[in-house]
Amino acid sequence: MRLPLIFAAALALGAVACSGPKAETVKAPEAVDRMPRAEVEAIVHDYLLKNPEVLVAAFNELQIRENAKAYAKLIGNKDDPVLGNPDAPITMVEFFDYNCGYCKAANPWVFDKIDSKKGDVKVVFKEYPVLAQSSHLASTAALAARKQGKYREMHLALIKSHDLSPETIDKIATSIGLDLDKLHKDMKGADIAAHIDRVLKEGQEADVQGTPGFFINGQFLNGYNEAKLDEMIAEARKKEG
Repeated sequence: MRLPLIFAAALALGAVACSGPKAETVKAPEAVDRMPRAEVEAIVHDYLLKNPEVLVAAFNELQIRENAKAYAKLIGNKDDPVLGNPDAPITMVEFFDYNCGYCKAANPWVFDKIDSKKGDVKVVFKEYPVLAQSSHLASTAALAARKQGKYREMHLALIKSHDLSPETIDKIATSIGLDLDKLHKDMKGADIAAHIDRVLKEGQEADVQGTPGFFINGQFLNGYNEAKLDEMIAEARKKEG
């Protein structure tokens, strides 16, 4: 049985399903259209059993398309903090928690890429406070510091700190020159709460199982594996030329 006939048979089976108002009806070839449904099902069933690579290829293509759509959504929100060359061809997305030891360990590697003279990597920071209430407080403070142009400084100080109490966060804020009254007011803003809620939802939809979670030009890695991340960066550089 040739592949076109198999697809035609599949179309014949699909003709019994409801379609959206804008969908066009696809007419199966007459020879297939006259077949009893059971015979069509048997043809499709037998072909797919003998040629399972057809299904594998279809599912792989679907996964590639879904991943591309998910990644485009992750990098498309202008509310997310971004550091590095804004025109960099390589975009890294990091989901992180300020209480995460692996995130703390990964941070020097992340900023090495941001500050590299190559200038070919920018990082989208996804505040993903999943480990503790103090993580949420720290993310709120970091996003509020961004309103005073101090996101980088606040992020670096918080990721290095092993104490994320309100008192310590205030000390950190003062040390980097933030206006505390404005910081406290901004931390209570509905926009920051909505920002964190959005990122938490994005992480769940992207199947980020823990922190850190990295996307590099669409390729995903959960956890901090420097060798693998370097490999992903090298692969992205090769593709970008």
